[in-house]
Amino acid sequence: MILTSLQSAEGVDVLAMRVLVIEDDSFTRSTLVGALAHLGVTVSFSTGSAGEGLDFVKKSRVDAALLDLDLGAGPTGIDVAHALRRDMPDVGIVVLSSFADPRLTGRNLPDLPPGAIYVEKRTIGDTSLLLELLAQSVAPRGKRSSGKSVERSSDRLTDVQVEIMRFVALGLSNAEIAKRRFTSVKAAENSISRLAKQLGFANDPEQNQRVLITREYVRRTGGSNAQG
Repeated sequence: MILTSLQSAEGVDVLAMRVLVIEDDSFTRSTLVGALAHLGVTVSFSTGSAGEGLDFVKKSRVDAALLDLDLGAGPTGIDVAHALRRDMPDVGIVVLSSFADPRLTGRNLPDLPPGAIYVEKRTIGDTSLLLELLAQSVAPRGKRSSGKSVERSSDRLTDVQVEIMRFVALGLSNAEIAKRRFTSVKAAENSISRLAKQLGFANDPEQNQRVLITREYVRRTGGSNAQG
């Protein structure tokens, strides 16, 4: 049975929406587009290029955009989200990422636009969740999320701890971390110890805290390489 209307909890008819998809991985993009089409959602345009997506919306309006965070060299999905909002203040924004937290990318990214939804790709176990995310993204401002769709454990980490985690994953020595942080080696050692404790790793002489931190980084980044 093909649905012709689907009212969300926010009172939004998701199947009446026009959606823009920007994802640079062709397989993931075709999978997203196919899933949305199967659910009855109209994908007005799909591309792997931020520029092509922004050019499209200059000529055609969309109700919501499904954006990959990492679009390769050039603008990120968050950059595109801000550009879309400048021209279309009410457009719904859903940013998909392999990173549990955008801070883990190691790039100086801007905050999400108000009401935008950020979701980790691996948490989407059912494609019907895409409908819920799109509905939330275009809901009246008072009913929207405040910028993040789910509570993540990495939200409890400070910006400094996220940076330390990335440095450890890069294999940097305590001395090099101290140099990059403009602090002492002892302070770097203490920062790593506090990070390990925050992540729930006991001070066990039989375990290497750096290895555990690196594994946790890999888990939270979906296996993406750390960037220096």
